[in-house]
Amino acid sequence: MNDWAVVAASGMPLDTTIADMKAADQQYSTIPGLVFAALGILISLVWGAITMWCRAILPGWASLALWAGILAFGAPAYFFTSFANLNSVGDTYADWNSGAAFTLEVPLYAISGFAFLIAVGALTVPLAKTVARKTSTGQWHGDKKSA
Repeated sequence: MNDWAVVAASGMPLDTTIADMKAADQQYSTIPGLVFAALGILISLVWGAITMWCRAILPGWASLALWAGILAFGAPAYFFTSFANLNSVGDTYADWNSGAAFTLEVPLYAISGFAFLIAVGALTVPLAKTVARKTSTGQWHGDKKSA
């Protein structure tokens, strides 16, 4: 995806863009993208293992919140891992098209934003249950009713 963004921003084939970046003494590296992909896969596998093996301990809302959190952090992680390459494209080409790169990345940002809302919503479940429980037993606002 990072290579696609570089191509979209430069408007040139990847090989030409990389050669132009090197000629302009700009850095290009695939390592951040590979680390991003590897960590994403690893974190997802860990989430799957935790969800499967801790099913009795981990409530559904917590599993959902963890998964949504992983997706929510995807866009910021991608931004930081792709920043150097896209910055180099901007330094190499005066007429680079940052909008084309952003258009390519919009689905990732939208999914991360939506996942953030889901994570926040999932984290409100235990809070709502606690408030409902305290309200129904009359222990809210200092009431001394017995449960």
